[in-house]
Amino acid sequence: MMRFPGKLSVWIFGALVLAVGIFLTEAPRHPAWAASAGSEKSIEVNVDGYPVPVMARAKFLGWVRRDLTDRIPGKETLFKQYADEWGFAFEVLSINNVVFAINLDTDGRYPYDITLMDTNCDGIFETKIEEKPGEKVDEGIPECVFRAGVPEK
Repeated sequence: MMRFPGKLSVWIFGALVLAVGIFLTEAPRHPAWAASAGSEKSIEVNVDGYPVPVMARAKFLGWVRRDLTDRIPGKETLFKQYADEWGFAFEVLSINNVVFAINLDTDGRYPYDITLMDTNCDGIFETKIEEKPGEKVDEGIPECVFRAGVPEK
């Protein structure tokens, strides 16, 4: 550990206290911090991806089609519902045979607690959405699912 002469160590300590004080008062006003100030973030991103349930080991419960977008006529979104080997429910959302979201139920009650999203259709679910009570987060449908099956030029 470094030791400083008496007056210098008091000065360094005072400067540190001042810097921490400024940070604690000014950081919440900064735009980068303002969105998360006072509450935990509902959306987290992990570029390596979040772990997803293994559908091969899960019990298929059923499916339903729903209309989530006006860009494709009719009920375009396929919801496939499963229960994994430990009894946790999850559903897989797909459009044009491209899976873009997985809803996870962690407490056994409706609604689903966590949504994992693949925002660029690369098979890695890098975005986790965990809504807080009374909060509604709409991340939208990734653009890449609408281009599926359309040949590149």
